[in-house]
Amino acid sequence: MALALILAFPASAGAAEPKRPNIIFFLVDDMSADLLPYMDTVGGLADGGATFTDYYVSDSLCCPSRASMFTGEFPHNTGVRTNQGYDRGGYRAFAKHEGRTYARSLHQAGYRTGYLGKYINEYPAGPGYQVPPGWDEWHVSAGGGYSEVDYRLTRYIKEKGVRSIDPSGGEYLVDELGRRAAGFIERSRKYAPGEPFFLQVSSFSPHNRVDFKPGDKEPRFPPARRDRPSEKLPHGDCGGHDCNGIDVARLPAFNEDTTDKPSWVRREPIGAKRVQQLREDFRDRIRMVQSVDDMVGRVLSTLTDAEKRNTYVVFASDNGFHLGQHRLVRGKSTAYDHDVRVPLLVKRPATGRQGRVVTNAIAQNVDLFATFLDMAGIDAVNRDGRSLLPLIQGRKVADWRDAALIEHVKPNSGGPRPDPDADRLKKGNAQPPSYNAVRTAGELYVEYEGDPKPEYYNTVTDPHQQTNQPGNARTAALSKVLDTLTGCGRPGAVDCWTAAHLR
Repeated sequence: MALALILAFPASAGAAEPKRPNIIFFLVDDMSADLLPYMDTVGGLADGGATFTDYYVSDSLCCPSRASMFTGEFPHNTGVRTNQGYDRGGYRAFAKHEGRTYARSLHQAGYRTGYLGKYINEYPAGPGYQVPPGWDEWHVSAGGGYSEVDYRLTRYIKEKGVRSIDPSGGEYLVDELGRRAAGFIERSRKYAPGEPFFLQVSSFSPHNRVDFKPGDKEPRFPPARRDRPSEKLPHGDCGGHDCNGIDVARLPAFNEDTTDKPSWVRREPIGAKRVQQLREDFRDRIRMVQSVDDMVGRVLSTLTDAEKRNTYVVFASDNGFHLGQHRLVRGKSTAYDHDVRVPLLVKRPATGRQGRVVTNAIAQNVDLFATFLDMAGIDAVNRDGRSLLPLIQGRKVADWRDAALIEHVKPNSGGPRPDPDADRLKKGNAQPPSYNAVRTAGELYVEYEGDPKPEYYNTVTDPHQQTNQPGNARTAALSKVLDTLTGCGRPGAVDCWTAAHLR
């Protein structure tokens, strides 16, 4: 596959070899790419950084996606398939991997490490909680995080011998995470002077409230009070845009005719009342990410000039989200771009080249494990992905992957606790069946469990996947590619990097 790199590098003088860089990783929850234009600070990471236009998650569901990031492996290799332990997912499935995450490797290499926010569903954060290997600070949700206000957070600081669980005190969670992240940076200077740090800040925002019921006073997607409509801001804060001028119905493929789609997608048009609800949901999601943008700015402003010259800043989402596209009302878990193609921006240390890099190289969340280790100068064991660092630095990479693997197991809805990512529509089949899919530079091919007909889109002529062509001649070749990818990395099978090449 030909990779397009758009470079804008000024000439730079030679500089001394810097010490090992710091790494800050902002991971948000359910942020679709259509929210990025409303985030000025996050969008500014592209200045002196790299933007990946074709970054795909391995599964557009929280726990499987996060497990892929932590381990560098696809869900079929991690065994984390859903969000809940009774259903091959959640913390019960992930716990065995905690000793082999990037945190463990970075910590062993001398990095001071900190994790804040959302971790893995069903992590037992009650009294006597255990901090996973590799983390020097541990500030994660012990419940209530989706509400953004009625939460509890662990507080573990290794050097101070602190281990507690703190109530929210009414502070908006994203703001509290920003405050604690700034504290982590300051403590790293104190407890590990001259040594690098790795900080991961994982917000719940812009995920919806899981306890929402129609008629609630609090919105389904709860922004911070300062970003809601008020006397000062009659329509709320949408990042410099007039919120009332933003219409979800203008999103590509919104409410499109689905008669050509697989049976689980086909449904009646979305009615006017629900369109209005989705319109407000979209505006609230935009209002929610204003606090994320503020938090990113607060954390980066904590860095000294010297630290800014030696820090990678990574911003990504665990998956996307749909709001009415293809008549799918609210949710994720599909193989369509609005759910699996998410933002990935990386700001480089302020040394050497400082221009923008925009790359259409097919990147995946399984690449982050190797990327973080490569940034730290650690010889990484290649798992299912590869380091993105050469692409971040604007270097040409020969023989990069041609295809992304997307896989999904439909969660079992009959468990003891509700899945926070379940679509609660009372009518219609809201969730896709289990599927495997392959995404190339110009195609999307999906095979659904129990359906003999595949789904196929030419994404060059049909970038928003509106015209399904199950009989296209390309499906036979892509079926073979997908068959190899879905078993890659297992004993006796081809490795996943080789399987991601079409030639």
